Amino acid sequence: MTLTDRTLRNAKPRKSVYRLRDGNSLAKGFGLAVAPAGSKTFFLGYTSPTTGKRTQVNLGRYPATSLKDARGKAQAFRDELAIGVDPKETIKKARKTDVELAARPNVRALFDAYIADLEMDRKRSAPEVRRIFNKHIDEFIGGTVAADITTDDILDVLTPIVQRGALVHADNVRAYLRAAFEFGLHARTMTRWRGRVPDFCLSHNPVANTKKAVRRKPVGQRSLSAEEVALVWHGTSISLPSHLAVKLLIATGQRVEEVLQANWREFDLAEGLWTIPAERRKNRHDATEPHLVPLTDFHLDLLNQVRTATEHAEWLYPHKDLIQPRKADALYQAVHRFCCNNDIVSFAPRDCRRTFKTLAGSIGIDLELRNRLQGHAMTDVGSVHYDRWGYLPEKRQAMETWANWLGSTIGTV
Repeated sequence: MTLTDRTLRNAKPRKSVYRLRDGNSLAKGFGLAVAPAGSKTFFLGYTSPTTGKRTQVNLGRYPATSLKDARGKAQAFRDELAIGVDPKETIKKARKTDVELAARPNVRALFDAYIADLEMDRKRSAPEVRRIFNKHIDEFIGGTVAADITTDDILDVLTPIVQRGALVHADNVRAYLRAAFEFGLHARTMTRWRGRVPDFCLSHNPVANTKKAVRRKPVGQRSLSAEEVALVWHGTSISLPSHLAVKLLIATGQRVEEVLQANWREFDLAEGLWTIPAERRKNRHDATEPHLVPLTDFHLDLLNQVRTATEHAEWLYPHKDLIQPRKADALYQAVHRFCCNNDIVSFAPRDCRRTFKTLAGSIGIDLELRNRLQGHAMTDVGSVHYDRWGYLPEKRQAMETWANWLGSTIGTV
């Protein structure tokens, strides 16, 4: 007889297993086994082309597997038997493939490896990438196999950020996603990671086809005027260490991380010199020389105030755990509150560097000396290949000019 859904539904269990065989000639050996407990399982009986013995394979349990699907599987196995392929070998290979697919690394593993790569290069962005992943990415696609991620999955991550109006932040998240998948594409060909990271099985970068939320990222423009510098200097409602950090940023023109992560060992107060090691500079991967920042009496007074305020033997600005330097995020928040409480147009700590550049230029310090004071990379041929003069005397004179002007502006000289 030919099996039908009605036949299968009406098949009642007996004291022992019995089989209902299908009369469909295209699937010879196909049928349904009914167990005493009432379970109904499709099967295909056949003679193995490898052993020559009678055997069978299960094709699924009814009704979870439909009669149509089970019959289709039986017919496909019959076609394989016709060319000498044992269905059990096919099933074994399929199961092995399923196991391999299930074991493929997910996006969480991809970001772990990518962040480890950043940390190996001592990239300052590593903690921020981890924070962004935990906050915006993990809940959407962290557990998804990296190779299965589509452009739509990436858009699912970015769209909520865009819809709340954080366009620049959305592009930052997009940039981290793109960089992580790019790392995954090439990790196997990187000598330092070969054999140390899983094969992410990526064939393309799913972020590449997404578009930026803003065509051009806004360039920072905020620079404090001389009057605002005086207001900042004498402002209140900010902790003394944070206030001194802002003052030192303005007074030296150095980068936020360079100031907050400064170690007292870098300072020769007797010589009036701050030596920022090459490995702490922004261009540390290219820099081979430390950056020398001349210090005037004005700066030395500030540093004495810092030492008294923080009382730490190693860091100028210690973290609250006292075993590492302070993080930039806390200073950014402190400065934001400071501006609100003192009726100052909002600025960020990094704007102090632009303030130094702008105001130092306004009092006649030429651009090349300002660049050298701030440790900008000098990339012209003459500077890179020929000029070996350190310009420390010229930098000292320029810094003295700046410190005198700053002191008169804030009313200390």
